[in-house]
Amino acid sequence: MARKKLVRWILPGVVLLVALFGFGVWWAMQQPMYRPGTLAGMDVNDPVGVSTEPGSDTGSVSRGRWEVEPGVELAFFSVGDGESVLVVHGGPGMPQTASAPAFDSLAEAYRFHYYAQRGSGESFRPAFDFSGGQWENIQALEGALGIAQQLADIDRIRRLLGEDRLLLVGHSYGAFLASLYAAEMPDRVRGLVLIAPANLVVFPSPRGGLFDNLRERLSADEMPAYDAWVAEYFDLGGIFARTEAELAARDAELFPFFEAAGGNAPAAVSPPPRLMGAWHARAQYFSMGRRHDFSDALGAITAPTLIVHGGNDLQPIEVAEDYGGWIAGSEVVTIQDAGHFPHYTHGEELAPLVRRFLDERTTR
Repeated sequence: MARKKLVRWILPGVVLLVALFGFGVWWAMQQPMYRPGTLAGMDVNDPVGVSTEPGSDTGSVSRGRWEVEPGVELAFFSVGDGESVLVVHGGPGMPQTASAPAFDSLAEAYRFHYYAQRGSGESFRPAFDFSGGQWENIQALEGALGIAQQLADIDRIRRLLGEDRLLLVGHSYGAFLASLYAAEMPDRVRGLVLIAPANLVVFPSPRGGLFDNLRERLSADEMPAYDAWVAEYFDLGGIFARTEAELAARDAELFPFFEAAGGNAPAAVSPPPRLMGAWHARAQYFSMGRRHDFSDALGAITAPTLIVHGGNDLQPIEVAEDYGGWIAGSEVVTIQDAGHFPHYTHGEELAPLVRRFLDERTTR
């Protein structure tokens, strides 16, 4: 009888503890794991060095690897001669495989450095052991590839380039990252170009997210398949039972929907699944959580900022204008016929804007 009473008391307690633990994990996943100011408080190691691949120099083009930490190498290629400009790619987890025509036309005066963020492309990819619990796995993934590490890599690259203050260009999610870096390190950026910056500073966004904007442009026949894809893509609770290759293959299924919505993604920004950073992308989502507001942080940006919007972008002009409102003294420019990738599709219109902006920031 005593044992039955003990079980009757213990069992509900165990159930309650399990429920509380599950609620705790759920609650933690709603909160951003990255918070502005994190980079400033990090002990960022000095970068190790640069290696150039044998025979990779062709005129003004070179390929190589930046060793940003011992054993952590980021693949990069550089185009042009002159002052360095660092290009931060979007996705998340979708590195460029070719240079942008808009920047190629400026190659006689500027050297544009394209790199694959850690966890994507041919760059360093951690070997994860996701045999722990859900929260332990999330912490391991976000700690290795999350926003804080991506921002720290930008600062390490700055030092490898020998720059006190960067000229920084970001596209889409990369523009979001570049903005956070400029907010964390305002004295380390002398010019910031944001091309089609991602609508992620405030989330959920009153403007609707990119995935919502994309859905609005699909036909009624395409929506069910798209909705099923989105539901699986954002099923973060089940990702640790999959391989990165499986997740990357699922991620690549976005491109047909993007094209159907009129997104017109160039091949250079639609990498094959093997180059996509599937764990990288999930780490960014855990960094951001399901609710955050980083808009106040962007008020710390002091670098002159050019914000470029494509008139046919899936994102509305209000997204670019929001960035313009958060970043004091910034300039918002629209290229009417461009979509989400004006640096690849509308180089003739974009290049003079970027050239003017960069020339005003340089000491040549």
